Amino acid sequence: MAVQALFRERPAGERYVAASTPVDASEWSGTFSETTHDLICEHDLDGRILRANAAAALSLELPLETLCTKNLRDILADEARPQFDEYLETLRREGVAEGLISVHTARGQTRVWQYRNAVVIDSDGNRIVRGLARDVTEREEALGALRASERQLRSIIENAADIIGMVDASGRLQFHSPSMERLLGYSNEEISGHRFSEFVHEGDVDRANEFFEEQSSPDAPTRTIDFRVRHRDDSWRCFSVVASPVVGSGHSATIIINARDITDRVLLEAQLEQANRLNSLGKLAATVAHEFNNVLMGIQPFADLIKRPGVPPETIAKSARHITSSIVRGKRVALDILRFTNPATPSFEPVDVAEWWRQLAPEMQASVGNNVSVNASFSSPLTILADAAQLSQIFSNLINNARDAMPDGGRLSVSARHGRAGESFPFGLVSNPERFVFFTVEDSGRGMSENVLQHVFEPLFTTKPNGGTGLGLSVAHQVVIAHGGHIFAESTLGAGSKFHVFLPAAEVDDVAENPPPALDAMPPCDRVLIVDDEPFIAEGLAELLRDCGVEVHIAGTGAAAIQCCLRFQPDLAVVDIKLPDIDGFEVAKRISAKCPGVKILFASGHRATEAASLQSADSGFIQKPFDIQALIAAMAALYDGSEP
Repeated sequence: MAVQALFRERPAGERYVAASTPVDASEWSGTFSETTHDLICEHDLDGRILRANAAAALSLELPLETLCTKNLRDILADEARPQFDEYLETLRREGVAEGLISVHTARGQTRVWQYRNAVVIDSDGNRIVRGLARDVTEREEALGALRASERQLRSIIENAADIIGMVDASGRLQFHSPSMERLLGYSNEEISGHRFSEFVHEGDVDRANEFFEEQSSPDAPTRTIDFRVRHRDDSWRCFSVVASPVVGSGHSATIIINARDITDRVLLEAQLEQANRLNSLGKLAATVAHEFNNVLMGIQPFADLIKRPGVPPETIAKSARHITSSIVRGKRVALDILRFTNPATPSFEPVDVAEWWRQLAPEMQASVGNNVSVNASFSSPLTILADAAQLSQIFSNLINNARDAMPDGGRLSVSARHGRAGESFPFGLVSNPERFVFFTVEDSGRGMSENVLQHVFEPLFTTKPNGGTGLGLSVAHQVVIAHGGHIFAESTLGAGSKFHVFLPAAEVDDVAENPPPALDAMPPCDRVLIVDDEPFIAEGLAELLRDCGVEVHIAGTGAAAIQCCLRFQPDLAVVDIKLPDIDGFEVAKRISAKCPGVKILFASGHRATEAASLQSADSGFIQKPFDIQALIAAMAALYDGSEP
């Protein structure tokens, strides 16, 4: 059976929301991977197997150590190998692939795996492939054996891991396999004679009834539906149900169903889907943020200039005019967009949760007002490895969101405790929970609908009547991910919401990084060429550098910069990457050709990874917006070879 790449849309009506970082590569083989019967594997984009769980090795009859030395191509059946390159190309192009794959065991047996693999980023920033597979060989063989022998049918049914059942045209259960009790907790007496729809989630029941009504037709094809089913303990499990009609006497139809518990898969898919959605929307927001960065850069140099002693009144007046013009261009949302698209790298240090909250609590109480009671409950001691300022940003956003959900007042609780080994959660998957501190922010507000819950972490998505920025929860999600944590949402319309945050626990003796050294105050060169199509930015930087005793020329286009360098012979050129006529990299190349030895400092409002890769002894990069001290430090780094 050849490798297949099959894609389908997510089924409508699923209520689970999980927004989380992918499982860390160092933690991937924890409780979930080693206790599940599914086969879990990681391989790189050339097919080399990086990790696998014991179930995968057992399925192939290989020692785990041996399996992890092979390429995936080595274990494929002969008929599957020609399509393997297509499978890798699909992963590189689409980021996800699913289907059936035939493999050979160590003893030469052919096994069939059903898989769903996706490209993720590991803890080292590398793109790898992580996936779930299930050995479905017996199922495929059993489907043929069902028609051959009632005895074989009975044996398969009684030992099947999935639920096998028979439903009449009215949806009433006529028969179910013993796995019903194993998977859903119901005894035969509790479920016999009941309609299947009695156990289906109210949000899915109409769709399920319509499905079974259509499947009761004698000529209906085999079809699949996913919906939620109530467990005996009142939790909800997701099942994928395959249904086929069998014509009985009187032309009525009995429907044979095969139901598989896919709850874990749905939670993993939700997390991957959320990450992909946020990534694509983040690229859009980054473009907007670039424009606002230029606005901020138009303000920064003039603000620095005004603060300098002895500045002439006419210079102050001109600076004020430029600042006013930049403010008019700006929008309040600029700050939130900048936080989302270009977040600060966390400065990790041990944070005592109780002490951190003691300092934050007065600010939070003032923020929510007197009609909201705030209650905090923390187990002791709790220490996390985090950036204290960014930690406050996470919870400020969550608490302000809760406040807005309670316009008439209510109750807000914040709690935290250590996660427990082997602990599972109904809202999402957390590998090795004992390594995290588990926070919950719960409000008694109006709650969210299922549709809103599905989009709650998306940037620019808001339901607030006063027109919020729609970035508060997105920023919280982003900061949690940057800390190597997880964040999930639960809500019931009319009954409030819960946000669950997992942040890495820390040892008390962890140490923080030393503060950076002080910066030099004077530029290291005499002649500087500024190449920027934003007049406010170019003129502001020029005034600041001139005030430091530097001779400065300005060019608003790439062509003007190339001509100017011949006359001016600068020591250093500050070059904006995005110019209206010539790409900034090409401008720098031509300037260096005409003026050998000139140093180039690229500048941009975008996060220019390409510029970073081009850094050398004679070139560097600085991120907009920056102040004069940051500019001087970046210039000095080009002359002494240090990091700015």
